[in-house]
Amino acid sequence: MTRGALVLAVLAAAAAALGLTAAGDGGERAGRLVWASAPRHMTPPALPTDAVLSGEVRNDGLRTVTLTAAAVRVLDAAGRRLPVAARFLEAYAPGGAGRSVTLAPGRTAPLTVAWRGAGARRIAVGAFTLAIPG
Repeated sequence: MTRGALVLAVLAAAAAALGLTAAGDGGERAGRLVWASAPRHMTPPALPTDAVLSGEVRNDGLRTVTLTAAAVRVLDAAGRRLPVAARFLEAYAPGGAGRSVTLAPGRTAPLTVAWRGAGARRIAVGAFTLAIPG
């Protein structure tokens, strides 16, 4: 093993021991978004491919993050985007309310996401990914 490779291996081991991973990794402790509790998932009986998910997200990372509703995507199993509307509010509201939120480590905020289309599997909020339960 070369000296450079040894240094990289030692740094990677130290980062793993501290709970850190490489930048861009979905499990990065420096930036991690999780459901604070189980979100509510509603599908109108008359519109079986429409859904609304409402819950509270928590910044489980080590740094303050700013999240924007424009960066929210709902993806199906193949990674295709579904039409979506999102707000950082307990319920959807038109206009400027809930378009962004800044979360310090450990802080929470409401998130409501509505989408149209079958097969939704996950919600991407910028670089973060949240599972859609059920």
